[in-house]
Amino acid sequence: MTSLLLATLLLSALLLSWIAERIGLPAVVGQIGAGLVLGPAGFAFVHSTITIDHWAEIGVILLMFLAGIESDLSLLKAHLKKSIAVALAGVVTPFIIFYVFGVLLHYGNEQALLWAVLFSATSVSITAQVLTEYRQLKSDAGSTILGAAVIDDLLAVMMWTVFQASFGIGGQQKFGLGLTLFFMLAYLVGLLLFLAFFLPKLLPVLARISQPGLILTVVFALLLFAAHFAEAVGLSGAIVAFLIGLLFTKLPGKEGIEHGMILVGNVVFIPVFFANIGLKVSWAGQLGHLWLIVLLTVLAILTKWAGPYLAARLMHMTKHSANVVGVGMVSRGEMALVIANLALSAKVLEDSLYGAFVLVILLTTVFTPIVLKPLLKGKNN
Repeated sequence: MTSLLLATLLLSALLLSWIAERIGLPAVVGQIGAGLVLGPAGFAFVHSTITIDHWAEIGVILLMFLAGIESDLSLLKAHLKKSIAVALAGVVTPFIIFYVFGVLLHYGNEQALLWAVLFSATSVSITAQVLTEYRQLKSDAGSTILGAAVIDDLLAVMMWTVFQASFGIGGQQKFGLGLTLFFMLAYLVGLLLFLAFFLPKLLPVLARISQPGLILTVVFALLLFAAHFAEAVGLSGAIVAFLIGLLFTKLPGKEGIEHGMILVGNVVFIPVFFANIGLKVSWAGQLGHLWLIVLLTVLAILTKWAGPYLAARLMHMTKHSANVVGVGMVSRGEMALVIANLALSAKVLEDSLYGAFVLVILLTTVFTPIVLKPLLKGKNN
């Protein structure tokens, strides 16, 4: 049954991404649409299962690794100040607005802070896919967005950790907030330093062994191991995968590894990741929250668009590039879904509100590629 579901999902994602491209939309919109059509929001033929969730998890890891390996490390360094400014604006603006909004609606301090944390996240994977599709990863705006989105995700993870510790949620703060943040940082720095020293020595040795697919298998396994232990200490596996991808940009044999990962990712895992976003959506019980969904969606778009846009302009980016940055930061995607799922599991988020939040996350996720495409094709002002 699992193989039948996955086959149906993959073929539907392929068909709808082709249709999306034919009508002028990014392929990712069609892949998300496949989940909407097949899942609870559509014909309910396919439901998100543990297996599909695992495939989707691998998909986002591969997607972010490819975004990293296709990036230009020197450009990311050159745009670091812009990325930090955009990231801070992209976190502070929605955090304040959503906290105030939650308080005004009388949801209480804890719930208002949860809203603020959840909607401060940015999905680097959605925007990275669109930037890759239109070959804009190495542009001024593309490099700024990637750097800012990674910083945003790190801040979102830390804010969720602080939120858990402050309200005693989930029983996961075994070592206290300070030690938890220390372990996260120590793992990240230790892993990157180890790999920066280890990979240049390992890859030439593997290249001398006549075993088909050996290097690709080792790199794939390395990614999965690194992402697993990142999640264990509270980090995002997607962020770690992106940073590991950056380490490969200057290594010999990069092109072969990139080509192999593109085949594995784009044929199998990445379409499942995007389709699974659509599978998470259900219309059940959402009619009563329709006004809230509309308001949250408008706020989610405006806060992430306006804050980063103004920050980009203050960093002397052109109006066009700043607009691309603002739109590119709107998508909430997988990071917001992860926080929503954790909040639901910890019983600090009601089922009905969870459904409303998932719909808002989906709307911002679809909004970004649709609006970003014409901007990427436009000319700088």
